Amino acid sequence: MTIDSNNILLITDFEDTAKNLLEKLVLLRENDNITVCNTKNMKKFLENSMYYVAILHEADSKNTTLRLINTIKETDKDVEIILVLNECNQETILEAYDNGIYDYFTTDSAPYEMLIKTVNCFKLRQLKEVANRNLKFLNQMNVTDAKNGFYQYKVLKDIFIDISDNLRVQNGFFVLLTLDEKIKTKVSTNRLAQTIKNNIRHDDIVATARGGKFYLILPNINLAGTNAVLEKIQDKMGKDLKIRAGLAKIGVQSFETLDKIAQDGLISANQNELMSVCFDASDNIDNWLNDDLTEKKNFKLFQTAFSNKMNSIIAPSFFRFQKECETKLTNTQVSQYANNIECVFSLKNENAHSELIIRYNGYAKFKIELVHNGLESPENFKTEISLKEMTEKFLNGLLKKLKDEYKTTAYQQKEN
Repeated sequence: MTIDSNNILLITDFEDTAKNLLEKLVLLRENDNITVCNTKNMKKFLENSMYYVAILHEADSKNTTLRLINTIKETDKDVEIILVLNECNQETILEAYDNGIYDYFTTDSAPYEMLIKTVNCFKLRQLKEVANRNLKFLNQMNVTDAKNGFYQYKVLKDIFIDISDNLRVQNGFFVLLTLDEKIKTKVSTNRLAQTIKNNIRHDDIVATARGGKFYLILPNINLAGTNAVLEKIQDKMGKDLKIRAGLAKIGVQSFETLDKIAQDGLISANQNELMSVCFDASDNIDNWLNDDLTEKKNFKLFQTAFSNKMNSIIAPSFFRFQKECETKLTNTQVSQYANNIECVFSLKNENAHSELIIRYNGYAKFKIELVHNGLESPENFKTEISLKEMTEKFLNGLLKKLKDEYKTTAYQQKEN
């Protein structure tokens, strides 16, 4: 079977139109060659060809034209289509774009306009060729996931410092996205991957990680826009497949810092059955801080003291107590996180949800809450302590109080 090596297919049922277009396109690059066929034979031509561009002359009706566009795309999904109109028609043009054309011109268009649009179409097609070829290299080198085409988590982590030099990335959001643990399966995770792919922008970056988790780098977007993207994904997934996400404003923060903030946000989203949670340090600092140099110096000192308390007392105590609760409390979801915005220890089952919440006010105090939700749950508790008062003994007492009060409600029905 002979294969047509020309790179342009002109499709028209009118000889005078073909002659007109061929004359106007005569100044194309030396290695560009045009084959002409009618609509009846176009499918056969497309099946045995190496065409980059199909120049389609419109049919007698809009519906027939749209049907021809769809047939071209179904026969060769990679070919780019330029639609030739006898005269401009807004409705036809818009619907043709929706069906996949690259561009359009009219039979009366100037030769330079036809040439520019055709050459630009070639450039796009060649860029796609290069992108597809690079993807094959990346798959072979295990840089991308062969199933969904997303980058691997480790690769994103290693290259993030170079990606984050871009101001658009710095002005964007870091998202850790997954499904609610109760409904996460291999099938639903694959569905989420496809939904993400179909509902992000071309310059968004996605990486896949273990446990059905996906990392999204969304450049040049604010919090509202990020949540709008997530809401679109949630809408496509359906109300029975809830998504959970932790968010972080990228700025100049390292991958490790962003990952920690997003991980904490994801834990919080799961704890409270929310679509997404974003921790923002700017919301947590009281208005006492102004341009006074002394106050700025004191602020840095208190920040250092707080970080020491979090790293040496809160985080280790939370970790140890999580292991203890996971061993001793049955049918309980135990989760915790600690960051510069808040530190939360959570115990949850179908009857009760109890949390110890520690927030730093940005100056000299911790604000502490024991919050219980559930029928006949214990009274909530609030207090404030100084940084100095946050000791391991004091924190362990709070955690024991949390567990004891949680148990009074969590196992109530079982005991009855």
